[in-house]
Amino acid sequence: MGKQTREDELNCGACGYDTCREHAVAILKGLAESEMCLPYTIEQLKKTVKELNLSHEQLASTQAALMQSEKLASMGQLAAGIAHEVNNPLGIVLVYAHLLLDEYKNQPEMREDLEMIARHADRCKKIVAGLLHFSRQNKVVYQETDVRRLVDQTLRAIPQPDGVRVDVRHELADPRAELDGDQITQVLTNLITNAYAAMPNGGTLKAVTSGTDDVVTITVGDTGVGIPDENREKIFEPFFTTKQIGKGTGLGLAVTYGIVKMHSGDIRVESNADPDRGPTGTTFTVTLPRRART
Repeated sequence: MGKQTREDELNCGACGYDTCREHAVAILKGLAESEMCLPYTIEQLKKTVKELNLSHEQLASTQAALMQSEKLASMGQLAAGIAHEVNNPLGIVLVYAHLLLDEYKNQPEMREDLEMIARHADRCKKIVAGLLHFSRQNKVVYQETDVRRLVDQTLRAIPQPDGVRVDVRHELADPRAELDGDQITQVLTNLITNAYAAMPNGGTLKAVTSGTDDVVTITVGDTGVGIPDENREKIFEPFFTTKQIGKGTGLGLAVTYGIVKMHSGDIRVESNADPDRGPTGTTFTVTLPRRART
């Protein structure tokens, strides 16, 4: 009945016995039940309610992840079809645009128009490439990877904007994990690029590696403008972007989400865009299994 010491014995009589000890003796003899103790029953109910709430939260989280996966799968099939149909004629436009540029290199008025055609066609090619990458069902090529080195190399490969300070902390005792290094590099590239873009007036980018015996965690945070609450649930949707036209395709975080899920991992975001609520900024946390799950 959860009564380990004398002080726990309330002797309230709610069970029909004068003392808790008499009730315990009756239980031992098979003449009573533990549930007859009102305080014991209340504690058991509290425990059950707590477990049910936890189960409900886990179920809601799983349901949301499943809906997102189904949405991405449908979008992926559509994107693949569109990308393959558009890619070939777009390539022809680019080839002829560059041929014409060579032919009219001495005519500035023609070159300006042709350069605009080539520039926008090239942007379309990048969007199509993003579509294909988003839609393809890659198998993860697992290899033992040094996560700390992966983070350091990715940061060195991306130009650091003026006014932005980079703070790297490696709290990972064992940096080794079975990952697809190329795909995780793309995840880091997307997160770091977005973080830099969110700090046009400067700030701090913080990258942290940590983990346990079972998982590795990579955190990328910034002190930028933050993500408004109304956009928080849309950021992993394909083609959703808050950047200016021509600055982004809206596929980066969708691809990132897909790669993390293919690794049987998890990605979470915390953000504040309201200065009245405290410092603004965004933090993405990527959690990946240390060993490949087949």
